[in-house]
Amino acid sequence: MRHDRTPTGRWAAATAGALIALGGCWGSIGDPGSTDEGQCGAVPVPPIKRLSHVEYVNTVRALLPDIDVALPELALDPTPHGFDNDADALRASPLLVDQYSVAANRLAERVRERQGEYLPCDAAEGAACGHAFIDAFAPRAYRRPLTTEERAELVATFDAYLAQDGFDVALELTLQQILQAPQFLYRIETVGPDGRPGPYDVASRLSYLLWSTMPDDALFAAAADNRLGTPAGIEAEVDRMLADPRALDGFMNFAQQWLGLARLDRVSKLPEDGLDDTLRAALAEEARRFLTDIVFASGGTLDDLLTSREAWVSPETAAFYGLPAPADWQRMELPDDRRGFLMQLQFLAAHGHPNNPSPVLRGLFVLQRLLCVELGSPPAGVDMSIPEGDPDMGPTTNRQNYDRATSGEVCSQCHVVINPVGFAFEHFDTMGRWRDQDNGLPIDDSAAVSGTTLDGAGGLVDFLAASEQVDRCVTRKHMYYALAGTEAAEDPCLTADVAADFAASGGSLRELMRSIALHARFNGIPEVP
Repeated sequence: MRHDRTPTGRWAAATAGALIALGGCWGSIGDPGSTDEGQCGAVPVPPIKRLSHVEYVNTVRALLPDIDVALPELALDPTPHGFDNDADALRASPLLVDQYSVAANRLAERVRERQGEYLPCDAAEGAACGHAFIDAFAPRAYRRPLTTEERAELVATFDAYLAQDGFDVALELTLQQILQAPQFLYRIETVGPDGRPGPYDVASRLSYLLWSTMPDDALFAAAADNRLGTPAGIEAEVDRMLADPRALDGFMNFAQQWLGLARLDRVSKLPEDGLDDTLRAALAEEARRFLTDIVFASGGTLDDLLTSREAWVSPETAAFYGLPAPADWQRMELPDDRRGFLMQLQFLAAHGHPNNPSPVLRGLFVLQRLLCVELGSPPAGVDMSIPEGDPDMGPTTNRQNYDRATSGEVCSQCHVVINPVGFAFEHFDTMGRWRDQDNGLPIDDSAAVSGTTLDGAGGLVDFLAASEQVDRCVTRKHMYYALAGTEAAEDPCLTADVAADFAASGGSLRELMRSIALHARFNGIPEVP
């Protein structure tokens, strides 16, 4: 039996943020943000932020392990800067509020059905057991101890429904109230008179950065003991957390958004390319295994991401690489003409049109995700159709078609920057297979970045791997992710220190996470003079 009555309690409003849509091309290839230290000023205070959908699902699973409930599909959130956790953008729409309510109802009903697994007491004890459940569960859901007022409100809800409908209904509706409370759905921090966050705020900052979920019992204990009040205590917890398997979840949540892995779900190809559900799943798994094993688990660096000859190959993907098909997934060395993520099938197929590769999509990815070059939207009225050959001109290459289609005065403002980068990948067709000719003609894959001429995709990845701008850009991307896209992400003192640590580590992406977590301007705990 489901009880859909709404318990008492009020929703907090999401923080407002005005996003200005920019049109036209206004980007350039240059330094992605200043790192001049200047005057640091006060340690930035994170704004009120709703949990992203990934954080919400992970938190529910941590709170209620083994609850096999199908959560409703949540309304998509905007992704400014490419990430779904932007504090200003995470508004609670009426649709989303309703979806949270549906999810809370389903979860609470299942807990009621299996209450013996979740109650710290015997339901026959009535109010005493209900209060004990509140004392055990609500602080974990709110990720800090309850205030006197919060506890009194929850107890009042439980007691009212206990008297009216009995223990089961009281349990279910009190849990609904907790799972729809702003204290659960939002990260709401308080700053003490000394300007420092509380220990439970620090715990949540660390857990949602490194694990994309709520603190575990050990981190809660460190907060309770005030071990998170010193840099040494924070360092001990950060190192423990990075050694935990959940650190991979945190890294992959960042990496999947930074590298746009979900794009593969939206592309279409011609029937003869065979991009069915099985192959699509294999391409997604290829990227996941590469990032998990070669980049993260092996202590890989940004150079490994860009230039590694190692990749994971499956029976479904081997032929696209010109490799013998293994019996199952196997870590293999790619052919000489391939290195790094940008020359793997997942990226190339995700950035190709149905019948030809897209130098624009591939070039934009490099510019925006690796060089932090911001480009505005195409002007209104511009022809956005996929370039094709002109029958009156005879055979032409994909490169020639794109050059012709984007050579107009309006288009060329952006495409003079985009196309020369994307043309580096012209030897790879729309599925990522190597090709020696295009429409029977020789392929020109010469490329250029900021006036530097490059020899195809190999020359491009070498340029990127040696570029300090790429290092700064990757640092900046992780800063936006770590600091929820707020102005704090532009903090010059934090950025300069993290960028220096990233360079000193040789470009370790794991150490980049560690450096941000340990910095006083992120965790709010400075060194004691």
